Amino acid sequence: MSARPLQEIIRPEVARLTAYRVEDRPHRVKLDANENPYSLPAPVQTAVQEALARVPANRYPDPEGRALKRQLAAVLGVPPEQILLGNGSDELIQMVLMAVGKPGATILAPVPTFSMYGMSAQALGLRYVEVPPAEGFALDRPLFLRKLSEAQPAATFIAYPNNPTGNCYDADTLRAGLAAAAGLVVLDEAYVDFSGRTFLQELPLHPHLLILRTLSKVGLAGLRVGYLVGDEAVIAELQKVRLPYNLNALSQAAAVAVLKHRDLLRQQVREIVAERERLAGALRVLPGLAVFPSEANFLLVRTARLAREVFLGLLDRGILVRDFGDARYLRECLRITVGTPEENDALLLALRQVLA
Repeated sequence: MSARPLQEIIRPEVARLTAYRVEDRPHRVKLDANENPYSLPAPVQTAVQEALARVPANRYPDPEGRALKRQLAAVLGVPPEQILLGNGSDELIQMVLMAVGKPGATILAPVPTFSMYGMSAQALGLRYVEVPPAEGFALDRPLFLRKLSEAQPAATFIAYPNNPTGNCYDADTLRAGLAAAAGLVVLDEAYVDFSGRTFLQELPLHPHLLILRTLSKVGLAGLRVGYLVGDEAVIAELQKVRLPYNLNALSQAAAVAVLKHRDLLRQQVREIVAERERLAGALRVLPGLAVFPSEANFLLVRTARLAREVFLGLLDRGILVRDFGDARYLRECLRITVGTPEENDALLLALRQVLA
């Protein structure tokens, strides 16, 4: 018997999706992925190298990541039992969706936002409901609460600050959403180091609240370390869908070493925030650009010209940014990661040439 056609084998929800792709082309300045532009400080690099040298690579990693959980618990002020580790935040998003994804379940998120919420939900056959933005990408409170009431989502994902817009939603609106939500609410605080805004202290008030974070934005993007913080009972249920040994031993050891030197990383964060403000000011005086306020490590700009033309013009000059020009609610927008002062100066020079 011959195999059935592929379209009859692949689930229709998956067939309708477009794979997540990063536009990686030759470049000299990389400002497209919201990474920390700085290498780890020398003392941190030394600590990481020493930690990695002690890892028995022939053995499976600690399946619970106990040393890393203890380190995170000390930093966050919560018990280790309230922490779940993941291979980046993407895997943790998938875990939440797998745990709540009953047939016919709904997932809700304000948009535009991180695409993995919708992609992962739809790949699992779940209904994905979007909350369109208000002026300036604010969260429309009446619409948000109405959507929560109508959709009764099993999980709601909210990026805080939001990616790719860079803004933090009004905290009182989020609290109203927490009070109204019947399912889990995941606040994705991937950029908390740059905003200083968090709901971590409100976890005891909301057993259905989960705080999602990552170490990718502060220097460990290549090691893929994410973590989820929440009520112990919720974390225990999510543990059941976690794959064994999901976080490798090298990433665990490196993350522990880095967290012990977090003061040095905070200095880099301060430098990035200062550069964000300098870059935003310089961009605002360029003709044909609108710069949106940001509390993250990137800036969203809207161009008077076709965003694709500006993107390609920058790429011709060796500068790689993220093109959102065709995305709904983001017409003619580019997202620019804040780089080093030298990288930002190179971007500004190239932009002046392109816009001229």
